[in-house]
Amino acid sequence: MATAKQEILKSAIRLEEDGRAFYRNAAAGAASGLARRMFESLAADETDHIRWIEKLYPDVQSVKEANQHLYARLKKIFAEAPEEVRREAGLTESDIEAIEGAIGMELKSIEAYETWGRESDDGQVKKLCETLTGIERFHRDLLQNSKEYLDRTEDWFTQEENWSFDGG
Repeated sequence: MATAKQEILKSAIRLEEDGRAFYRNAAAGAASGLARRMFESLAADETDHIRWIEKLYPDVQSVKEANQHLYARLKKIFAEAPEEVRREAGLTESDIEAIEGAIGMELKSIEAYETWGRESDDGQVKKLCETLTGIERFHRDLLQNSKEYLDRTEDWFTQEENWSFDGG
């Protein structure tokens, strides 16, 4: 049975509003400036998603394009983090817990958009849900990567920067 277009759009807006509120609260309570800026950036992304749902059309041509915009913002945030913030990053347990909560929210969003896309018989809704599913997956991956950075900074550099240690 096809889910009504307006019901999907209303639920999607509510989902994005909840995500935006979560990220704003997480930013306000973040122990590190690094986590605060990351959560603020994700809240801004949720605002974009609400606008797209209201218009029933994203302002990007592809999931890749949308993800590149967010990735560029977050990459700059992490690159500009002073060395002392990087060293202290592993000490922010509350930030790590907030990231874990955010990962859970993104997983729920992915599941919802996949379901709504499958259940809708409207081509625009299907395309929008497909785009948002891809973006939410990217958010989940970025959050997981950020959690690893904050929780195990040294290991993160080894893995992400492909550092290797030879016995020489």
